[in-house]
Amino acid sequence: MSFKDLLDKYNYGNLSEEEIKLIEEELDKYKSIQNYLSEGHDIDFEKDNVQANVNNETTILEKTANNKLRKTILSTISITFLILFTVYYVASSVVSSFYYNPSQKTFDQYSEDLYFDLRAFTELNSPGYTITTAPSKNLGFGVYNISFHRTNLFNDERRDVNAKIKRNILIGNLQDFPNDYHLGFMEIMYSDMFKSDPVETQNEKKNEVINYIKELNPLSYISANVIFKEDLSIEDFTKLKEKYSDTIKFKWAGVRTISKGERVYSLSGFNPNYFDGSITNDSADKDKYPYLQLFDYISEHRGPIGDGFMEEGYTKHFISLLRYASDRPKSVKVLESDYGGVKIEYYKNALNYVEKNGINIYGALVYAEARDLLEFINNEKITTIEINDVLPSKYIN
Repeated sequence: MSFKDLLDKYNYGNLSEEEIKLIEEELDKYKSIQNYLSEGHDIDFEKDNVQANVNNETTILEKTANNKLRKTILSTISITFLILFTVYYVASSVVSSFYYNPSQKTFDQYSEDLYFDLRAFTELNSPGYTITTAPSKNLGFGVYNISFHRTNLFNDERRDVNAKIKRNILIGNLQDFPNDYHLGFMEIMYSDMFKSDPVETQNEKKNEVINYIKELNPLSYISANVIFKEDLSIEDFTKLKEKYSDTIKFKWAGVRTISKGERVYSLSGFNPNYFDGSITNDSADKDKYPYLQLFDYISEHRGPIGDGFMEEGYTKHFISLLRYASDRPKSVKVLESDYGGVKIEYYKNALNYVEKNGINIYGALVYAEARDLLEFINNEKITTIEINDVLPSKYIN
């Protein structure tokens, strides 16, 4: 008989005592097994709940820790960049302060020092040239990119010059910057050498140039340097310029800055035309440098031009150019490659000489048609003529 049949009889009370004992033993056994299994299941369930709670709390803690770590890292990076940024610009400013800064605006809120420096040095040292715009870019730590427009007043040829200044070292074509190369005035620079030349030799050289001019078309346009037999006072020069105002263009006047007969290694002068080059409303201290820009004299003195009108303007203008250059040792050192300090010393001595002896003009750069230049040479006391350039006509530029 199967256990199921015995279990049915047990339920109806149809079993013997021996069979009842067997069934009850089996039932007790299955009950114990059931209790055991039930208790084991509860333990696993509780373990699962505990583990789930632990995992959840761990996840929350990890997220919190990650957020804090992320914020800490971002803060550290931001502070580091701020420190580096500050150190860079502070250090850059400190280093740059020891060198020439062309981007500085010492005299005006608009125009940089480079503009004033190049204009003054070019007019003093480079006959026939002018500077217009002159911007610069500060690269930090005393390094700058600079650029400017340099115009040849004879043929209107404009050259765009780009260069770099690296801690007072000029990197670029030095021929584009103000220099002391005055081929047409060598007799002035090395007067101690030329004074030994006999008069016949000087006349022979002069006649050779005159004959060359005669062979040109009368309408040929000539750029020439001329040296006067005797220095002209500012009054005499002004009268000479007015006398030939219709035919001769005086583009640069060479001023005596050392006693006649002594060797001078630099020559200085000024452009007597207020309309050449750029004109700006900016001023480099008008009280200290009156009429540093010659146009300012015209704008302040309304009236007819002529009869000595410009004598005061020329005088103050040239003296201001020399004083300005004397006050700019850093820019002279860089822009004129004056690493030995010779040129800045020259400017100071020249200023003292002119203030003591006045402005005396030894020669000039002139533009004229061939026929008019010949008339000028024949009528005035000219000892030396040097041709710089010739154009077919003054209307061809």
